[in-house]
Amino acid sequence: MNGLQLIKRDFMAMWKHSHGRIALIFLLIVPLIYAGFFLAGYWNPYGKLDNLPVAVVNKDTGAMMGKDHIKAGKDFVKELKENKELDFHFMSEEKANKGLKDGDYYMVITVPEDFSKHISTLMDKHPVPAQLLSKTNPGGNFVASQISTTAIEKINEKISNSITKTYAKGVFDKFQTLGKGLKKAGDGADELHTGITNAKDAVAKLNNGFGQLDQGMNQLSNGSHKLLNGEETLSAGAANLEKGSLSLADGTKKLSAGMNTLKTGEQQVANGAKQWSSSNGKLLQGQTKANNTAKLLQQQMDAYTKSHPDAKKDPAFLKMQAMATGLAQATEQLETGQTQLAQGAEKITAGQESVHAGMESFSANLDKAASGASELAAGTTKFSNGFEEWSKGYTTLNSAIDKAAEGTKPFKEGTAKLMDGMGQLSDGSSTLSSKLKVAASKTSGISNNDALTDMFSEPVILKETSLSNVPNYGSGIAPYFLSLAFYVGGIMASNILPLGRRKERIVNGTHHLINKLGLVYTIGFIQAMIVDAIVLGVIKLEVASVPLFMLSSVIVSFTFMTFILMLVTVFGLVGKFLAVTFLVFQLATCGGTFPMELGTPLLSKVGQWMPMAHSLKSMQEVISLGNWHELQSQLLYLVIYLAAAILVAWVASHIQHREKPAEEVVTS
Repeated sequence: MNGLQLIKRDFMAMWKHSHGRIALIFLLIVPLIYAGFFLAGYWNPYGKLDNLPVAVVNKDTGAMMGKDHIKAGKDFVKELKENKELDFHFMSEEKANKGLKDGDYYMVITVPEDFSKHISTLMDKHPVPAQLLSKTNPGGNFVASQISTTAIEKINEKISNSITKTYAKGVFDKFQTLGKGLKKAGDGADELHTGITNAKDAVAKLNNGFGQLDQGMNQLSNGSHKLLNGEETLSAGAANLEKGSLSLADGTKKLSAGMNTLKTGEQQVANGAKQWSSSNGKLLQGQTKANNTAKLLQQQMDAYTKSHPDAKKDPAFLKMQAMATGLAQATEQLETGQTQLAQGAEKITAGQESVHAGMESFSANLDKAASGASELAAGTTKFSNGFEEWSKGYTTLNSAIDKAAEGTKPFKEGTAKLMDGMGQLSDGSSTLSSKLKVAASKTSGISNNDALTDMFSEPVILKETSLSNVPNYGSGIAPYFLSLAFYVGGIMASNILPLGRRKERIVNGTHHLINKLGLVYTIGFIQAMIVDAIVLGVIKLEVASVPLFMLSSVIVSFTFMTFILMLVTVFGLVGKFLAVTFLVFQLATCGGTFPMELGTPLLSKVGQWMPMAHSLKSMQEVISLGNWHELQSQLLYLVIYLAAAILVAWVASHIQHREKPAEEVVTS
């Protein structure tokens, strides 16, 4: 009997018994029970969060913000009453805590007494964040606690944005005032720039003045050194002056004493000059007569010569004539000289009178000079003594001048640095003025409207896009539940269908394997069709392609059936236990609930090569993703698993049926 005939015989044998019929019917709907109930129960839990009871306690007492009284807790409660994300119940703290403990509420949200007070500190130097207190009881329902916390976080974000918007409105109202203030500040900065520029010019003049002062101090220092060098000579001269003045005083005294003798002698000279002048007049008269007599003698000698020509021959006479001529010339010259002498005598007499008058005046002044010389001598003595003191003081002064000359250098360097600083300050004030005006322009241009405050309170909006469409939680979890359902269907088939070794002479390993494959594939196909019909027609699961979804369901079901059949064929009863063990392992590592990356690394690495990992991925592709190339790859992996399982089961079946027993026994 071949394998196909054995398939019919086995089904007919089970159908003849009432328990067998019930088992077959139950076996056909096992995957539907798993997939149907799971998907129906978790189809859209997040769409019913408004049925999740949460208690709210408002203990806020309000606070003052500026001149306004705020009640942020009351506003928060009002927001929750309008919000339908959760089933909010408002009550006292005692009642809320009791309800949480009894399981009536999954969360208690408490608005503390200082909620408004802390919100009012937003603009303070040390703001204190306001807090909302949430209390959950994860032991009662961990998922409900997580969902409640997530929902409250979203509500808290909305409340924070609302509060931020209120503050933003106040801030933007102040921007107008700030803009006017910045404009005034810009005008003030202009005036500051003008003042700094003027100060810079003044500092430039001051710098020039310090330069001139430094130059003058250097000249003064050089001059003081020269004066100090000449002080020794001056000191020696002062000493000589003192000696000279003393000698002058002594000399003038002696000169004054000798002046009387000089006056007496001068009087005698004056008298003698008068007498000499008088005698000289008489002498001039006699000389004139002698000159006239000599001229007369010459004339007579000339007349005699004319009257006596022979006399020219007489040497004695000629000599006498020559002497007469010479006498006449000499007397004439003598008369001339005597005349001049007489005139000089008269002048001497007149000059002597002047000398006498000057002598009288000189004598009187000489007495004064003697007195002044004495005073000069006393003064020079004091001058000499004072000059010694002056010399000491000037030495100190010269040292001070040197220090002053050195001291002007830091002033000059400081004014140079001050010039640089004033230049930078001038540039900075100019920049400040321009920036303040720009800031004033931009600030005053800020308009206060809802769009702006909305942007301020919520500057970043998350714009979500997705490569695939998953309308609800059930659609997202369907690949996991379907894989689980088909695998459980395979486990149930291994317990209900007669998959054990046959002890019949007519059965070999191949026939045995064909018989068992026919049984499990028939059940697997019917299971897949029933599940697909219900999830598509009743639960309304949206898939990318209905034909490919059905094909994928059949391949997944066949793969799991073959894999479990291989375990039962090889290990017998232990294979059923191993099938359950592999189910648990694959559920934990396939990534159906949490991503593989969040699990244990070693187990996740192994789990990604198990059949359910590829089953999950293929179902995700055909339901939501629609990547046909990836679907083809995943189905190919499943077919490879199927073929490998058939090969292992075929080898094991041939080993088990190589000897034909004498009696026919059907074991299950």
